[in-house]
Amino acid sequence: MIEKLRLKLLIAWAALLLVTLPVTAQELTTYDSNRHLATSEDWLVSPVSIKAQALKSSNGKDLVLYNGLLKRTFRLRPNMACVDFINLSTGKQLLRAVREEGRIVIDGKSYNIGGLYGQKEKAYLLPQWLDGLTAGATDFKYVSYSVSPIRPFINWDSSRFWSSRKTGGTGIMVSFLYKPGASALAGLEVSVNYELFDGMPLMVKSITVVNKGNRSFKIERVVNEVLGMVEEENSREGGLDKLRKPTGIYFETNYAFNNAMNYPQSDQTTHWKADTSYSSQVNGRRQTPVLLEAYPEKAPGILLEPGEVFSSVRTHEMLTDSEDRERRGMAIRRLYGAVAPWTSANPIFMHLVSRSDEQVYTAIDQCAATGYEAVILSFGSHLNMENMAEANLSRWKGIADYAHKKNIRIGGYSLFSSRSIGPQDDVIDPVSGKPNVHAQFEHAPCFGSNWGLAYRDKIKSFYEKTGFDIWENDGPYPGDVCASTTHPGHKGLEDSQWRQIEIQKELYRWLNERGVYINSPDWYFLDGTHKIAMGYNESNFKLSREQQKIINRQNIYDCFWEMNPSMSWGMVPLTEYGGGELMLFWSH
Repeated sequence: MIEKLRLKLLIAWAALLLVTLPVTAQELTTYDSNRHLATSEDWLVSPVSIKAQALKSSNGKDLVLYNGLLKRTFRLRPNMACVDFINLSTGKQLLRAVREEGRIVIDGKSYNIGGLYGQKEKAYLLPQWLDGLTAGATDFKYVSYSVSPIRPFINWDSSRFWSSRKTGGTGIMVSFLYKPGASALAGLEVSVNYELFDGMPLMVKSITVVNKGNRSFKIERVVNEVLGMVEEENSREGGLDKLRKPTGIYFETNYAFNNAMNYPQSDQTTHWKADTSYSSQVNGRRQTPVLLEAYPEKAPGILLEPGEVFSSVRTHEMLTDSEDRERRGMAIRRLYGAVAPWTSANPIFMHLVSRSDEQVYTAIDQCAATGYEAVILSFGSHLNMENMAEANLSRWKGIADYAHKKNIRIGGYSLFSSRSIGPQDDVIDPVSGKPNVHAQFEHAPCFGSNWGLAYRDKIKSFYEKTGFDIWENDGPYPGDVCASTTHPGHKGLEDSQWRQIEIQKELYRWLNERGVYINSPDWYFLDGTHKIAMGYNESNFKLSREQQKIINRQNIYDCFWEMNPSMSWGMVPLTEYGGGELMLFWSH
């Protein structure tokens, strides 16, 4: 028995080793332009048989990422840089110029990660120019790469709710290791990570910074994607803000918020900039916005201590083959299925404004009798998740146990923003030094305050001890920077937005991995939430039910171009909004 167990452990260890050991260029298949062709299959209609691959070039100078739908090529020496990015379905080349792989600003100085110099004409790039390009002396230098299967960003527990997907997409991840060229950065290591998916023209790019030194570094910005892209339109003089941005690619990161309830208006990281080194562009002042950079604007001061790891935002890059709104939307909807499969979960739930335990038991019985799958105790209910008294936790565990016996899931509403905790815990305005002067919703606590950190811990404890299944989170609404220097969750104003969002994301991921369904008010899907409103005007809830049905149908049509139906909800109250105890939420 012991020998069999030892053998099983050795096999498991060997399998893990095969996954994690770096792959050398000698082990890779050689890229062959006559064999590695564009797939003839329409990936939106039928599965693509070609898998994601990392290939070496025939001359040994390049690494090629390829899956039949896209090809992205990297020159490895004298430093690494992307030199080719093609949509194989259309044959469109997305790049016109070599740029750095990323950029990091440390202690007030900017350093490129990879990149090559010497391309004189920036309107296009010819392969014969590549051997003449050079590396920068102080740039982060490419060292090696490793190839492994894509691993889930979140280990979603899909066992609690019906879902059309149980797992995300498959593919490969290639991690490129860099070390600093500047002696002032000794001890830092940077990894640039590319995840290439099977059967989709989709890549996810991120950067990891590890401090292996013996001093701290102040990271003021991490730009995790830089692309010198081909322009779609030109202007000799004015109207540059009205030019069409480069098409054929869709960008989305997991740093999005604005209470807009759609991604384009929630995006905080996509920046289209001028490339002044592009001397032959039509615009005389060289201001055509053709340089794509991805980074959060308000995260300028992250202190990276020895032994700590900084992970950038994750930039999702989906190549599109048409400007038809429906086809483009289908591609984006497939993106969510691959990287956030939990968004396909879609329980049928009822909202209850409860005043007593008896009303909750009655609602559970009614849901079981009528085919509902869950009850959510809405705002104004007598549920208090922040009450850690043993009697309170025991009481709600008993109710959850009763619901589960009836095969009904149960959840509750929790307000974060739109309330004031006190001057010691609320966000501090950087101009006046006073709390809540410019908070997005007038009042807001800081997630990095003592109260905010305790709130996170209380929510975790409540779900661990009661067995509740759903969390309806009203807030937080990040973007509320905080100038406090006494909150334990952030150092000061500079890192306050980033640190608060990291606390929030960690909580969402923690709940998601324990099977808790999260209904949240902003675009946090890529960090573990499941559903958002499709957009609404609260005053409409006082209209007649017939009017509300028509308005909701209009909202449904407008909403689902780029969002899967399971990702949002609409509402038709059974009583006037705010004036009754029972409301019905229906999702699509």
